[in-house]
Amino acid sequence: MQRVSSFLKSNFQKDERLCVLILDNYPFAPPYAYAVTLMWHPNIDSSIPPGKLNICLDLINPDLVGKVDASTGASGWTPSKTLINIIEALKGMMHYEAPFFNPGDPLNHEAGEQYFRALKKFEGKANAWTKKYAMD
Repeated sequence: MQRVSSFLKSNFQKDERLCVLILDNYPFAPPYAYAVTLMWHPNIDSSIPPGKLNICLDLINPDLVGKVDASTGASGWTPSKTLINIIEALKGMMHYEAPFFNPGDPLNHEAGEQYFRALKKFEGKANAWTKKYAMD
């Protein structure tokens, strides 16, 4: 197993720390990715502790290996995908870019609802969490 840590800068936030673990069965199974830093984001559930799968992204979903998500049309992991695909997908998710950002199917339901219901409040809370948790 190898570990890749990354800092990704998003539109509303400074640096967020993510971890990607390359498991022994790679490339036949997706890398394991999770957020280390607490983040207010519809596709990241900060109530799930770091080290557990707390990121909702079809590409790394172990249940979608070799499949397509019927609700989103996004494809899951295949051995032809690369770490670059993972990093680009994580970056797209953090920058709120489709198809990687999917607030309609959130892991953090409260953040997903707030994103649609009150975007300014969502942005304010995301910024507050960044100041509290992501700035050294």
